[in-house]
Amino acid sequence: MMSVEEMTQKEIEQFLVCARVGRLGVCLEDGKPYVVPVGFAYADGKIFFHTCNKGLKMNALRRNPNVCFEVDEALSDASMFKSVIVFGTAEIISDGERMIPYLQRLIDKYRVPENFDKYMSKPERNREKELGAVRICTITPNKITSKKWVMKG
Repeated sequence: MMSVEEMTQKEIEQFLVCARVGRLGVCLEDGKPYVVPVGFAYADGKIFFHTCNKGLKMNALRRNPNVCFEVDEALSDASMFKSVIVFGTAEIISDGERMIPYLQRLIDKYRVPENFDKYMSKPERNREKELGAVRICTITPNKITSKKWVMKG
């Protein structure tokens, strides 16, 4: 028998740290919702991701910083499912030096952990150009909901 339960705060935080992809929900200029998958990290009570400085997502975030962020995981036989939904406020960070600690955490999560300066010194990288083109968006949660489906007995 399946049972639906709230996740504990520790379970929520562990899930947000380990999950690979989240879905960001924003409101477009015409009022329609827009949901996009993003690679992200979670630390110090905030969700953050990097993105290009231009585009639909950034235009929406600049217009309205109120966002919804969702992460889920399920087994193919549906014997386990969990989800976390974060309602929060996004902040766009454009200062290169302020972005580096966030970029370092994303490199550590999605690449082989390597110091940011070493990572950016590779021949194919252009530190100034890349820092100029990218932005970090942080999400400060206002409300977090969660559910986990577990097998009982």
